[in-house]
Amino acid sequence: MNLLLRDARFRRILLGDAVSSFGDSMLFLSLAVWAKDLTGSDAAAGLVFLFINAPGLLSPLLGHLVDRVSRKKLFMGMMAAMAVIVLALLLVRTAHDVWIIYLVAFCYGVLFSTPAFSALLKDLLPEENAAAARGLLVTVHQGLRIVSPAAGAGIYLAFGGWVLAVADALTFVVAIACVASVKVVESQPEPAEPFRRSVTAGMRHLRQVPLLGRLSLMCVLFVAGAGLLESGTFAAIEQGLGYEAAYFSVLMIIQGAGSVVGGLGSGRLVKRLGEARTAALGFLVAGVGVLLFQVPLWPLYTLGTVLFGAGLPLVFVALGTAQQLYAPARLQGRVAAASGMLVNGAQTVSNAVGAALIGFVDWRIMFGVVAVATLSSCVGMLIRPPAVPEVMGSGSREPQSVA
Repeated sequence: MNLLLRDARFRRILLGDAVSSFGDSMLFLSLAVWAKDLTGSDAAAGLVFLFINAPGLLSPLLGHLVDRVSRKKLFMGMMAAMAVIVLALLLVRTAHDVWIIYLVAFCYGVLFSTPAFSALLKDLLPEENAAAARGLLVTVHQGLRIVSPAAGAGIYLAFGGWVLAVADALTFVVAIACVASVKVVESQPEPAEPFRRSVTAGMRHLRQVPLLGRLSLMCVLFVAGAGLLESGTFAAIEQGLGYEAAYFSVLMIIQGAGSVVGGLGSGRLVKRLGEARTAALGFLVAGVGVLLFQVPLWPLYTLGTVLFGAGLPLVFVALGTAQQLYAPARLQGRVAAASGMLVNGAQTVSNAVGAALIGFVDWRIMFGVVAVATLSSCVGMLIRPPAVPEVMGSGSREPQSVA
């Protein structure tokens, strides 16, 4: 990690990503509160998250775009567009303007679902730094999640959503400046092929590389269970621990702290154990955490929250590293998009099921399902673990863009 941080290009990329992520999480978590304040409707607030998640259905198309153009220019262009789009929130005044909030939320979803930044790392970093880079990025993201929601809520309550929108726009400007200062030789796009075949190439690659396919499948199984936690946690807090629902924000901070710890060690673990065993360890740690949720005692529930948070980076750093190493440079976008669509789709369905069941099913049963799914994912990674495939380089090194 120390060697990675000596790379000035990566430091600037890391700074730009951190600044934009801080602004993003400050604002988009406050959008639901803003919609609720304008309309008085819980459903209106919930629609914000629907609009954020909906662009995930477009992932194959977005991945195709990422693999056909300059990733750096696309990433900078999307951030520049978002810097302008978030300023549309300055026009929000009454409940009739809530559609502007939904539009901004949808555009955020498009940005989050476009794997341009992830694909750019393939051309920017040597393979030996892939795991460390992913681990450091996840650590920074999780660390920011500890403070950014509170910062966003504080600015919103003190000054209103308009000031928050301007602050977020400025973070995009800083991020653009950081990325623009990085010189990278991008790999050349491959010759054009039929559109349908090109769009589905990422899914075919997951099937053709057993390690990538297994990792993606076990992540789908994991989130298919873990999506039940969001609804079940509120019941556990009120019925099990005897606290108010607001304690949920405290647990999110504790989980974020656990994720920072897991993120700091994830890069080393991937290099030492490999992607499959690191993911299995992550599922195991998270699964033990969910088992502790079954005991409605504050110390054990808190420990479970830390463990669950610590397990998540191990899983997703392993997945991200495998995608970077075992997919060609000009297939990075489509492979990440295919895996992301499967995982995010499973989580969306699980969230909906959890919201529908929580009024009829005891939260302990729901947490039991989560524990079974999580530990089954661990077992799935360890039984006849897939062979480690050959590392796929960046392909053509003839410059497409040098900036």
